[in-house]
Amino acid sequence: MATTATITFSSDLMSDTLKFSTDATLTKAGGSTAIASASGLSRTNFTNDPIQSKVIYRSDDATADGANKVYLKNVSSTAAEYFTVFIDQEEMGRLYAGDWCFFPWAATTGTKETFRATIAGTWVAGETWEFDGVLIEAANTTVADIAAQIDSVEFPNWTTVRSGAAVTFTAREAADAGTVVTATADIVIVQTGGSDATSVVDNAAIGTATESDIIVVPSVVTTMDLEHMLFYQ
Repeated sequence: MATTATITFSSDLMSDTLKFSTDATLTKAGGSTAIASASGLSRTNFTNDPIQSKVIYRSDDATADGANKVYLKNVSSTAAEYFTVFIDQEEMGRLYAGDWCFFPWAATTGTKETFRATIAGTWVAGETWEFDGVLIEAANTTVADIAAQIDSVEFPNWTTVRSGAAVTFTAREAADAGTVVTATADIVIVQTGGSDATSVVDNAAIGTATESDIIVVPSVVTTMDLEHMLFYQ
């Protein structure tokens, strides 16, 4: 099913009424295949004190250099209130009360930090492994089974893939990690019974920040709402 965007414009700025209507079928980049994905119409509330920006859409949410489209609307009824809209650090402009916009978005992405943690040494059932706020208790002494336990849970900031006793972690979001990457010391293991249980980290690669996240900043501390929707490939 195709998605069509329609704009109807009417103005009395000139001596004769200026009026037109135009529409477009939203398609994927470089072809006639209809865009089939959308974030759904959402509303984000701003009640920060002091005023703070919020990321409305991250570049990871869409297809890099795709025919993505973004809809934003300031639903405030107070004329002086506005949102300043940025793509990364470039200011696009302001949306005053009742204003809306619909624009294309290239969504240039960064890269996600990755590392591999290999379960090694001699383990005792009941010993614990902890990372990213998630605690695993070894069900037995088999390192591949312990790795499978790690792979089976959800981490707040990482996704995982297991191969034998090794688990590869990939950050959920692209971010500039500078020169610091996840290391063996970032994983906490509580040993018992004199075991030498360990979790060796290697193949770590730093991430790079996204370059085109969509960010908005409210003009006032009092409650403001932004309506938004993303169409993406």
